[in-house]
Amino acid sequence: MDLTSPASESPTAGHQTILVIEDDPTIAEILQLLLEDLGCEIIRAATGQQAFELARSQRPDLITLDLLLPDGRDLVMELGSDAELAAIPIIVVSGRAYEPRPESNVVGALLKPFDATELENLVRRALQAPTGLAS
Repeated sequence: MDLTSPASESPTAGHQTILVIEDDPTIAEILQLLLEDLGCEIIRAATGQQAFELARSQRPDLITLDLLLPDGRDLVMELGSDAELAAIPIIVVSGRAYEPRPESNVVGALLKPFDATELENLVRRALQAPTGLAS
């Protein structure tokens, strides 16, 4: 599902696309609404396989990922090892703490329930960094 929300005063440049990978429809909807408020276009996926296919075909600017998907940890590794997707920053939004590995493309992690301002700050940093990665 590709849903967009135009924003005249977007804090992010050029309607960037975020792939939200979340199997809980309520959490996915909350993430979508919060990220659309930043002026981003949202693509949603509920499974790792669907997410990987969407990442390959749509090339999002950023990915949020629920690590507790059945294949969540494997998906982080797959995305990071794919030459065409490795530069896409990932923000883990999960019910379990996650410490990103330095070699991964995970730029931040939020524990559910997450703070909307914290999510917004991570997204802004990730999308505005010159390499696409938050510093």
